[in-house]
Amino acid sequence: MADVYYHIERPGPRSRYILAHLLGGMTGWHAEEVPRLDIFRSISGPKLIYGSAPVEGALAVVPEGLLEQQGHRHEPWELAVEAGLPHDLFSAAFFLLSRMEEYGPIGRDEHGRPLTSVLHAARHGFLERPVVDEWLQAVVARWRGKDPRLPPLRRSYSHTATMDADNGAMFLGRPWWRTWGSTVRDLLKGRPGRVLDRFAVLAGTKQDPYAVHGPFVELARTNQAGAIINFIAARRGRFDHAIPLGDPYMSAVVHRAVQQGGIGLHPSYASSDAPARFDTEKAWLEAVSGQPVRRSRQHYLRMQLPGTMRALEGLGIREEHSMGLADGVGFRAGTCTPFPFFDLIADEQSTLMVHPFAIMDSAMAYKLKLSPEQAILKANQLVDAVRAVEGTFISVWHERFISDYGDEAGWGRVAREVLAYARP
Repeated sequence: MADVYYHIERPGPRSRYILAHLLGGMTGWHAEEVPRLDIFRSISGPKLIYGSAPVEGALAVVPEGLLEQQGHRHEPWELAVEAGLPHDLFSAAFFLLSRMEEYGPIGRDEHGRPLTSVLHAARHGFLERPVVDEWLQAVVARWRGKDPRLPPLRRSYSHTATMDADNGAMFLGRPWWRTWGSTVRDLLKGRPGRVLDRFAVLAGTKQDPYAVHGPFVELARTNQAGAIINFIAARRGRFDHAIPLGDPYMSAVVHRAVQQGGIGLHPSYASSDAPARFDTEKAWLEAVSGQPVRRSRQHYLRMQLPGTMRALEGLGIREEHSMGLADGVGFRAGTCTPFPFFDLIADEQSTLMVHPFAIMDSAMAYKLKLSPEQAILKANQLVDAVRAVEGTFISVWHERFISDYGDEAGWGRVAREVLAYARP
């Protein structure tokens, strides 16, 4: 027996996707679609109709037409959220979750990433709110007023702390010519302390500043958060600076991460332009880690829709963690709940689950120019927004910030305080 029932007047892949996700995936309910209207009318349990013809005893949501279209719009669809709840919750949610606006011409940065400032949510002032989750709460409250038998939402707040291992180490794992080149550069820039630290680390008398992977996992565990470390499995390039996985030091880092918590792939910068790289990189990480890789986050958050998602799904990736902002904070897809990717070109739901993140240390420091104190306040505001809807708060961190070393001094405290505040 289902918890709730729903009928779609003009069903299609988009309406079926979004109603199943909102009424089932986001609520924790067993939600059952009833295709036949006569049977739907006879059901006595809590029910919702997505159509223009009302049904006695059912909450009615009238479609505005977006879900009946094919392809994607180039012009942003105007969401009427000023009153707190759009007239067509399902069209509004689909517009945001499908990332429809990112398929068309949109302002992008030098790495091909959508600029936060041009996103619909940013221009309309709700980027820092998980509005899809808020809308769901509002419509459930309205529905419960109509039918008190409606079950409570089966959601609970959680936090997942993730790290992208962009370097692996600061001084270790480098060929001799790079070590000497970096030493000369540090001397020319007046950084003798860094030179001394480098040779102390290489001599084994001091720990590498970026050897923070284990402490990061322990910090997450202490604060009851899940922990995931994503590794680059590619040769060094202009934008890929990690120690190769074949290096004994890096291999040991991966093995410890496997033992301590979850790992994921951090596909190289070029992978979004050359999807064939995914297979090679995933295979390398699996060979080193000794386990299947099911999670992924794009390096520099570079992805093409739907191509990147299609390629990852085809390789067996089940969780994609790139849905966030490189130059801001907030909810790029309008939600703090993982959701299935929907391919607007194929017009079908994917098996790939998108896990949206709310904050990233590099965006707060380099793009928003926040001080550590300001970053803590901003991050905690987003934690509060996620906690209010019983969602999943996902944070992104990097070794250089956790290290508290050099130019990133003070940012280790940001991670410690935010993870403590975000504790369930």
